[in-house]
Amino acid sequence: MSTRDLSIRTNVLKRLSKEKVAYNMEKIKQQQKIDAMVAKDPEDYNIKQQRGVLEETLDMLPDVDRRLKAAHQDLANCVMSAHPDVKASKEYEDAVQALETYSENSA
Repeated sequence: MSTRDLSIRTNVLKRLSKEKVAYNMEKIKQQQKIDAMVAKDPEDYNIKQQRGVLEETLDMLPDVDRRLKAAHQDLANCVMSAHPDVKASKEYEDAVQALETYSENSA
């Protein structure tokens, strides 16, 4: 396992964590938009379209969770099996910090 591989896996974990946050924010924003549209005009045709957009967002959340957990496990395995030379690198420190920051509990 090279430092480059460790860096790539660390960045994958960070990107997927950000993606999960973005989907959750989109879910909240979309639900608020639908609620406002229903309050204004419950018969509006656009409500159905917006609900479709919300469903697409909700469909993505389990996939992001699955990929985030897999990335976390992959990085954890790499950290545990890292060569002593790699353990002395900044990339190793970054990987350990990413594992702590983006723990599986938040995944």
